[in-house]
Amino acid sequence: MELIEMVEAPPTVLAALPADVLLNLQEQTNAHLAEASKMAAILHNVLAERYAKGLNKLGTSHIEDGDVDITVTVPKRVKWDRDQLAHAVETIKGWGEDPAEYVDIDIKVAERRYEAWPSAVRDLFTPARTVETGKPKIELARRKREAA
Repeated sequence: MELIEMVEAPPTVLAALPADVLLNLQEQTNAHLAEASKMAAILHNVLAERYAKGLNKLGTSHIEDGDVDITVTVPKRVKWDRDQLAHAVETIKGWGEDPAEYVDIDIKVAERRYEAWPSAVRDLFTPARTVETGKPKIELARRKREAA
């Protein structure tokens, strides 16, 4: 089966294909994705050089180029220093105010750490823990043949 045929094939037909055909389709798909990613990066760089170079203001700018309207959006990316935020939260607490009125407090638990905790500590946190399944990652690879 060719990659282009895969688009029109019903999922039941695809699921019945031999593993080596599925592997071939996966390899072709990955090659196309890699090429498309390269093309998208090249085009983005060209467009950025042509239309966004020198734009230092945040927000949206509109440019006309012949019969084409171009909209360039320069997003704001804000990063916060966690240590300085923690200090600010403690200062607000010292003022007798509730830091939750000013900041979102985000508490995370690393799964590896959770699994290594003593059972008493784990039991304390378990009611707050929910486990869901993620999207399966399936990889196909050619089996290496042993030399005869």
